[in-house]
Amino acid sequence: SVIEQKAYRDTWGRGLDSYLQWFYETIVLLHELLREAGSLYVHLDWHIGHYAKALLDEVFGTENFKNEIVWKRSLPHNDPKKYGAIHDTLLFYVKAESYTFNQQFTGLSDGYIASHYTQVDKHGRKYQLTSLAASGAGPARRFGDKVLEPPKGTHWRYSQENIDELMRQNRIVFTKQGTPRYVRYMDEMKGPALQSIWADLNPVNSQAGERLDYPTQKPEALLERVIKASSNEDELVLDCFVGSGTTAAVAERLNRRWIACDLGRFAIHTTRKRL
Repeated sequence: SVIEQKAYRDTWGRGLDSYLQWFYETIVLLHELLREAGSLYVHLDWHIGHYAKALLDEVFGTENFKNEIVWKRSLPHNDPKKYGAIHDTLLFYVKAESYTFNQQFTGLSDGYIASHYTQVDKHGRKYQLTSLAASGAGPARRFGDKVLEPPKGTHWRYSQENIDELMRQNRIVFTKQGTPRYVRYMDEMKGPALQSIWADLNPVNSQAGERLDYPTQKPEALLERVIKASSNEDELVLDCFVGSGTTAAVAERLNRRWIACDLGRFAIHTTRKRL
């Protein structure tokens, strides 16, 4: 529409300077709206991200910058006379020291499961046997009717009370040599804590069931990770550039309240239809 075209021209009409002025005014407002325990995620590509970070540092303070998250969003490809550009950046800021953050985990890889969780119990649960000893000398413990010293220079990881409970749950077994081992089930393991490089989330491809043919559509897995990490159920999520509605759709599914905004009528139409 004419209004949408004018808004786009006004944002970029004087080049980078006008865009950054608009961006600065936007994040000042978002900072005012954000609750003390809240977080801001800004998703940009390599063209503009470094300019935006300088402005975000000014508004939020460098001490409230938590992460530059690199999202590998495409497969390797050749860009003429430069390295292939295959990632976007998410800049993660908070408003105050006491902010909401729920640690996320990446899960176990298929290769790790195949190499480590090689045993299956009678209920079909995969498990591995792990050591009950840790470095540093310690006392003997009772394992059922046996009192066992830990291997030289080590101590048993658990107190006597915890060992008794693990024995009751059949979570400790003995090798042929009589060494106690802990039964670690695969379905109880969350995997490594999530780091700042996200290479496990694919973009929305042509075969994806969630595809809406919206040019900047983000995968639901990306928004699910962000929303779970920085909010709890019944809390409020704002996406002021909602595009195809991914944030609103995921927030609804995760039992968050949400506000979704966009100037473009196509974005509003797509989001309403999706919801």
